[in-house]
Amino acid sequence: MSNSIKLDDIKPYVRYAKILHMNGDYSTQDMRAYDNRLLYFFTGNAKLVIDSVTYYPERGQCFMWTPDSVYSLSAESHDGFTVMVVNFDYTFSARHISLCVPPASKDNFDEALRPENITISDMPEFNSPLFIRDMHNSEFDFHCLENEFVSPQRNYVSMLSAIMQKILLTTARQSGTRASIGSTSLILSVIEYIHKNYAGDLSNAAIGQHFNYHPNYINRCMLANTGQSLHQYVVNARVLKALELLQTTDLSVTEISREVGFKSIKHFSQSFKRCYNYSPTHFR
Repeated sequence: MSNSIKLDDIKPYVRYAKILHMNGDYSTQDMRAYDNRLLYFFTGNAKLVIDSVTYYPERGQCFMWTPDSVYSLSAESHDGFTVMVVNFDYTFSARHISLCVPPASKDNFDEALRPENITISDMPEFNSPLFIRDMHNSEFDFHCLENEFVSPQRNYVSMLSAIMQKILLTTARQSGTRASIGSTSLILSVIEYIHKNYAGDLSNAAIGQHFNYHPNYINRCMLANTGQSLHQYVVNARVLKALELLQTTDLSVTEISREVGFKSIKHFSQSFKRCYNYSPTHFR
């Protein structure tokens, strides 16, 4: 039985992180890993099969899968290929298993040896094989991860975890199933508009009319890009501006509520407390 956590609760435990060059005769049969696997491809030609889906990776492409998946990996040229290999858990619950557990053939996989069984409730893409077409911008992070693993220094376990957390969050943002390039561009414009016009009419209908899109479409794009509904984002943006005014001006709470676009002091106070766990007057 799996345990469910949210993306923000991930604190990865990195069991292995190394850039490897595989020779031209490298090949594996159908395997299952005991921990989560991430592969980032640098050079060469390879064939990767995950759950019967075949890929021919190119530089900058990244793949990630859980112990539930069956995979095989082989070189496709005599020059082999170079790949970043990361074995990790999503939590520190099995930190006592500090060394890599070798993968097993799909027929000999022992579920009892699995360090953890985690699902990510708000990022379902992490629960099945994930293919990211372009992770070039994370190459520096991959090199840092390897350096920390190969030449460990003080607090290296926590440093590995922090670097890997950044990589996973970047992977979540880059996941093509969550947001298209076009919708991302639209939402960046919507976000800029919200922060410039927080005092005005920011209803879903008004925002949809301004950008000439159906408000339901903008709301879906906002959810895909930020994890928040359009209404939630507007409320949070107004509360953030209210916090700034509370800390930098002498305006009353009622004046600030009106200044940032809330129609009632009650709604403002409830929204503020929901975001910061304190009432607006606490910051006075």
